[in-house]
Amino acid sequence: ENVGTEPLMLTNVRSSCGCTVPNWPREPIAPGDKSVIKVKYDTRRIGPISKSITVYSNGSEQPVVLRIKGKVEKPATAAAAQ
Repeated sequence: ENVGTEPLMLTNVRSSCGCTVPNWPREPIAPGDKSVIKVKYDTRRIGPISKSITVYSNGSEQPVVLRIKGKVEKPATAAAAQ
């Protein structure tokens, strides 16, 4: 959410590794408006994840670091489901 008085521009969004891919809005975010940064993670890597996304903008805080934590579990096999 843009809580400022000027349009917010996200100039770059970087992930901590190639297995995490961010997609961010390229158009300015007007004061009072909201937008979303979507992040895809390579779920073929089983186990806990802890990744960071660094957001660069024309905002007053430079940069902003977002943290993503979770756990990817091994998919159930067809034999185990029976």
